[in-house]
Amino acid sequence: MKLKLTWLLTLFMAFVMQLSFGQEKDITGTVTAASDGLPLPGVNVIVKGTARGTQTDFDGKYSIKAKAGDVLVFSFVSMKTTEKTVGASNVINLVMADDVASLEEVVITGYSGAKNSAKVASALSTVSSESIEQVPINSIDQVLQGNAAGVSVNTGSGQPGQSATIIIRGRASINGDIEPLFVIDGIPVDQDNFRSLNQNDIESMSVLKDAAATAIYGNRGAGGVILITTKRGKKGSGLKVQYRTLYGLSRNPNANFDVMDTRQLLTWRRDILGSGFGSNFTDAEIAAQPNTDWSDIFFRDGINQSHEFVVTQGGELNTSYTSLNYFEQEGTTLGSKLQRFSARTNFSGNTSDNKFSYSTGLTVNYSKSSFIVDAARGGNTGGQLDNAFIVPYIGLPYLDPFNADGSLNIFGTQASGAFDGAGNLSPGGANGFVNTPFIALNTVRLNPDVEREFRGIGTLSGDYNFVKNLTASATFGIDYTNVESLNIVSPGSIRGLITPTAGSANKGSQSESFFRRASFNMNASLRYVNDFFSDKLNLNAAVFGEYNYTNFQNAGFTAFGLNPALPGSGAGFTPGTVVENGGNPYIPNVFSTESEIALASIFGSISLDWDGKYGFEGTIRRDGTSRFVTNRYGTFWSVAGRWNIDNEPFMEGVDWVNTLKLRASYGTVGNQGVGSIYEGLQTVGAGVGYQNSVSYSVTNLRDSNIKWEEKTSANIGLSFGFFNNRLTGELDFYRDYTNDLFDGRLLSTAGTGFGSVTTNVAEMSNTGVDLQISYDLLRKSDTNNWSIRLNANGNYNKNEVELVSSDTGFTGNTLRVQEGRPIFTWFLPRWAGVNPANGDPLYLDADGNLTDVFSNNNAVYLDKNFDPTYTGGFGADISYKNFTLNSLFSFAADRWRQNSSLAIVEDVGLAGFANQSVSMLNAWTTPGQITDIPALSNGGLRAVDGDRYLEDASFLRLRNVTLAYNFDSETLAKSNIFTAARLYLQGTNLITWSKWRGFDPEGNGSTGFFDYPVARTFTVGFDLTF
Repeated sequence: MKLKLTWLLTLFMAFVMQLSFGQEKDITGTVTAASDGLPLPGVNVIVKGTARGTQTDFDGKYSIKAKAGDVLVFSFVSMKTTEKTVGASNVINLVMADDVASLEEVVITGYSGAKNSAKVASALSTVSSESIEQVPINSIDQVLQGNAAGVSVNTGSGQPGQSATIIIRGRASINGDIEPLFVIDGIPVDQDNFRSLNQNDIESMSVLKDAAATAIYGNRGAGGVILITTKRGKKGSGLKVQYRTLYGLSRNPNANFDVMDTRQLLTWRRDILGSGFGSNFTDAEIAAQPNTDWSDIFFRDGINQSHEFVVTQGGELNTSYTSLNYFEQEGTTLGSKLQRFSARTNFSGNTSDNKFSYSTGLTVNYSKSSFIVDAARGGNTGGQLDNAFIVPYIGLPYLDPFNADGSLNIFGTQASGAFDGAGNLSPGGANGFVNTPFIALNTVRLNPDVEREFRGIGTLSGDYNFVKNLTASATFGIDYTNVESLNIVSPGSIRGLITPTAGSANKGSQSESFFRRASFNMNASLRYVNDFFSDKLNLNAAVFGEYNYTNFQNAGFTAFGLNPALPGSGAGFTPGTVVENGGNPYIPNVFSTESEIALASIFGSISLDWDGKYGFEGTIRRDGTSRFVTNRYGTFWSVAGRWNIDNEPFMEGVDWVNTLKLRASYGTVGNQGVGSIYEGLQTVGAGVGYQNSVSYSVTNLRDSNIKWEEKTSANIGLSFGFFNNRLTGELDFYRDYTNDLFDGRLLSTAGTGFGSVTTNVAEMSNTGVDLQISYDLLRKSDTNNWSIRLNANGNYNKNEVELVSSDTGFTGNTLRVQEGRPIFTWFLPRWAGVNPANGDPLYLDADGNLTDVFSNNNAVYLDKNFDPTYTGGFGADISYKNFTLNSLFSFAADRWRQNSSLAIVEDVGLAGFANQSVSMLNAWTTPGQITDIPALSNGGLRAVDGDRYLEDASFLRLRNVTLAYNFDSETLAKSNIFTAARLYLQGTNLITWSKWRGFDPEGNGSTGFFDYPVARTFTVGFDLTF
C-alpha cells in the first residue's frame, strides 16, 4: 500500500510539474546596454520558433507571454543577439553587449546599400523616422527643413498638397533642374509630387551632398540625391499591430501688416485723400457703416486628422510591413482641402543558407485635392481677384458680407458694383475690382477646382550569392501617376457671367484633363567582396547596368455654354457649331500630347578598406540620354578617401576621442534637366494655314549641340565624437563648380526669326561650409532620470556666377545673373525716402547722390540676392521618466524678396477701390514732416518705387515641438491587450520671427504677391501597439 501511494504521489508531482511547465505566464524584465548601463528601447523580444514577440519600451522594459522551457531571443541593431531560456522565474533582465559586426549597417549610401558609418568617405546627412512620422505635414519633402545641414527647403504654398522646393548646397543651375533626385527603396521617382505618400512609412531619409555620394547617379545627381528608405519588419520581432491617430487644427500665422478699418479708411478719404466713397460723410455717417474684417470671413481653423493601422511581422527567414492610412487636411481658407488614402506593403526574405534574398515593395495611394485660386498653381500670379489671400489686403471694410437674412452674400451689393441702380446683376461690375471679396467667395462656393490623383510605386529586387564572394543582383521598379483635373465655371457664378463672353446666350465652362506619368527603372549588378592579407584589406567592387524609361501623356478639353440642369455632364455642353452674333463662341478647346525620355547607363564602383584605418572609394558612370542629339553621352566619376585617425595606435591612450575621421572627395556629376525633354531636337508645331489648311512651323529654335551641365565637386570633411560620444558632429568644406549652364543666348530676330535659343552659356560656383553637431547634456542612468540632447546644423553658401557668354556679361532685368556676383542679385534704383520739405519721393542716383527724379538708369547692384546665404536648424530632445519633449527651430538668413502685396496697399492710385495700409495714415501733409509715406498728390508710385519694397525675408521659425508621454509597459501588460502606448501634443510652425511685412516670409518666388501662407498646426495624437 505504501509503495502504491508513493507511485501515485510521484505521478501526481510529475503531472503538476508538466502542467506548470506547459502553462504560459507573463515574463517581464529590463534590457540595458553593457557600454553605459542605459535602458534600450526598441529591442525585439521573440519566443523562438514562433511569431509571438514584442519590443522594449522607452525605459527598456518588456512583457511577453511564455512558458517554462521557451527560449526568448533578444535582438537589436548594433547589439549581439542573445537567447535566454525561461525557467521558474517570471523576471528576465538582460545586459546586451555591442556587436561590432552589426554596427556596420547604419548608413544608407545608395547603390552600395547599408554601410558602416566609420567607412563612409562621402558627405551625407540622415534624418530618422523619429523626426518624420506623425508630423502633420502634407508633403514629405517638407520634413527636411531644419533637419539637415546644407539643405534649403522653401515651402511655396500652404495649400494642402503643394510640394516644396529643395536646394542642396546652393543653386547649381540657372534654367536647369535645381532640385535633388529622389530615390525610394532604390527606385528614382518624380521629385515634384509627394502629396500622396505617407510619411509614417519612412524609416530614414539620407541626403547625399558631394560627388563621392552622387557621381554614381550620373546626370541626375547635380542637385544632390535624397534616398528614402521605407519601413520593413525586423527579423525575430514577431507579430505586432499598431494603431495611430492624430487630430488637430490649422490656422494662419499672424499677419505682420495692418490695413484700415471702416472708420480709418473713410475718415482718411475725407480728411486727407479728399475723394472716393465716404469723402463727404460726417463722423456719424461713418460710424453707421458696416465694419468687416475680411479675414474673419475667408479664414478658418482647418481640421487635420489621420488614422493608420500598421501590421509588422518578423520571423527567422522573412519579414513584412503593411500599413493603411487615411489623412485629411483642411486648408486655412474656404474651399481648400486634401484627402488621402494610402496603403503600403513591404516583404523581405531569404533562404536558410542566406545565399538568396529578396524583397518587394508596393505603395498604392489615392488623393483628392480641392484648390482655391492662389499664387502657386496653374500659372497664377496671385493677383487674380478670385484669390482668397488678396481679400484681407484690398477688401473694402465697409462692404457688408451678409444678406438681410444673415446668410453669406456671394454676389455683392450695389455699393460693390455688382448690381446696377435697377437691382440687376451687372456682369462688368460684378467682375470689377471693388467686388473682389464677393468674387473670391463666389468662386469658392460655385466653381469647383478638384484634382484626383492615383499614384503607385512598386519595387522587386533579389540578390543571389551564386559563388563565394560574388553576388548577382537585380531590381525592377515602377513609378506611376495619374492625375485627373476638373474645373467648372458655373453658369450662375460671377465668372460665369463673362464666360465664354458677356454676350453669349449660354454661360459657363467645364475643363477636364488628365496627366499620366509612367516611369520604369531596371537595374542589374554583379558585386565582388573579399578580404586579403589576413583580413586587413577589404575589397568591395561592383558593376551595374541600368535603364530608365519614362512616358508622359496629357490630354484635356474646355467646353463652353453649360446647361445648369446637367452640371458636370457632357450632355450639357453647347455644341461648338452654334452661331451667335456672327461667331462661334462655344468652340471647345482640345489638346493632347505624349512624350517620352529614356536613359541608359553602365557604371561601376570600388571600395577599399585597410584595417579600418584607411579607405578609398571610386565610381565611374557612362550615361546616354534621348534628350540630346550631338552630345548624347556623358561620363561622370568620383574618387574619395578617408583616414580613421581614432583607429591609429597613437590614439589608444586618448580616451576622450571616440571618433575622428578625415574625409576628402572629388568628382563630377551632370544635369540633363532643362526645358523640354526634346531640348536637343528641332520640333515643329501644327496650325491653321492658308484657306484653313494645316500648316507646320518651327515653334522654338533648338540648339542640336546642347549638352549636359557638368558640376565638379570637391569636399573635405571631418567626422568627430568626443567624451564617450557626448559631442558628435560633421564639419565639411566644399566647392562646386558648374560648367555649361543652360540659359538663353540672344539671337538676331531678323536673321533667325527668334530672339534667343537655349544652350550652354554660363559657369557658376558654390563655396561653403556644412556643420552638423549634437551634444548630450544629460544621459539617463540608474541615478538620473533625465536625458537632454542638444542638436544644431547650419550651412554657409557663397554663390558666384563665374562666366556669362554674352556681350553684356549678364542676363535678366531687376533680378540678374551677373558675372562676379551671386546668382539672382537684385539690380534696382535705390529708394531714399521722402523729402520732408515737399513730400516728394527721393532716390539715390548711380553715384549715391540724392535726387527726386526716378530713372532706371540709376539702378545698381544691391548686394542682396534671392537665395539665402545661411540656412539651418537647431533643437533639443529632452526626456524625464516617461515624458519626452522634442523641439526644432529652422532658419534662413540673408534672403531678399520683393513685397508686392504691401506695395498694393500702399498705392494711393488704388485707394478709390481697394483698402489701404494703416501706414497711409502717416502720408506727408505738412512741410518738415518726417515720414516714409510720400504726399498723396504724387499718386501711385509702384512703377517708380525702386527697391522700396525689397525686404529682408530672413526668418527664424519654431518648426516643431512635441510633448509626449509613454505609458509604462508593465502596467499595459496587465491589460493583456496593449504592449505600448504613447500620447502626445504637437505644434508645427508655431512662431515665426521675421522683418517681412506679410503673412509668411517663405516662398518659392522672388516676389511675394498674395501668397498662401504656411499654417500653424496644433495636434493631439496617440499610438497604440498590440
